[in-house]
Amino acid sequence: MSRPALALVALVPLVLVATACAGERPEQRAARAVVARHVVGLEGYDADDIRCTGNPRPWFVEQSTSVYICAVARDDGDCDWFRVTVRDGNAEVTLDTRRAGCVLPA
Repeated sequence: MSRPALALVALVPLVLVATACAGERPEQRAARAVVARHVVGLEGYDADDIRCTGNPRPWFVEQSTSVYICAVARDDGDCDWFRVTVRDGNAEVTLDTRRAGCVLPA
């Protein structure tokens, strides 16, 4: 195999990983915005520090989801998790877990 072909073969996994780890998807952004509107009136939360799970991607094949978990930073440094459930175009936000930590599952 020629050197350029080997370089291309070595580059493919890097491209796949970079694609899978790309920035926030529109669905995640929408879930984050819904949670931000929900917590902006609640005391003890930082509505600017919210991260949400994305669509599942087993083997790099993205699938749609209707449930997102969002970690919202608390004033005490911990995070509460909120569940966003999307049904018929409407999003419902509920508190899922208090003081759950700020690292979400992949």
